[in-house]
Amino acid sequence: MSLGIWGIFITSFLVGFSGASSPGPMLTMVLTQSSIKGWFESVKIVTGHAILEGILVILLLLGLQPFLQNQVFLKIFSFLGSLFLLYMGIGLFVSLLKNNIHIKNASSLKIPSILGGILVSFSNPYWLMWWITIGVSFLTQAKDYLIFGVLSFYFGHILSDYVWYAFIGLIGQGLSLPFWKRIYKVILYFASVFLIFFGIYFMRYVFIG
Repeated sequence: MSLGIWGIFITSFLVGFSGASSPGPMLTMVLTQSSIKGWFESVKIVTGHAILEGILVILLLLGLQPFLQNQVFLKIFSFLGSLFLLYMGIGLFVSLLKNNIHIKNASSLKIPSILGGILVSFSNPYWLMWWITIGVSFLTQAKDYLIFGVLSFYFGHILSDYVWYAFIGLIGQGLSLPFWKRIYKVILYFASVFLIFFGIYFMRYVFIG
């Protein structure tokens, strides 16, 4: 049964929303950076994520799914992303130890947030696996409506990311309020540990598979 353009949009939004709300390095990064520099960091990070997904959609439409499924590519993909998570987590942890985190004045992330959004997406091999399985299934249906179907799927999908992570960004900014001052750094310590954990966890894919 054909979903139709609006059906593709709504379905991709709902499926994307369920994926976006899952705990992971993207959520941790958005929460951390928004608490330091304000909620709009979430928009910048997700924009980087959306750019990478747009490129991936084009690659899949060009028939490069077999290349993206290649084990060597997946291991390189996972390795580079894991290094970024370790860099980000250790950098945040060290900054906290040095008392070098100043709300809305300094950031543990020394690169543009949009680039950070791209790299944090690279960190998660399961993100790529979702695209070359479930994402391809959506694209197969969307292609029946040519460019309009593909755009409907893509914008429905990334809209879920923007909605969810803007919400997380507002929560992150709220953590910087004086009311939360006593536990603010404790939360950041936990966030840095989570980032390091995800970096190690995804790194195991490189060596174990």
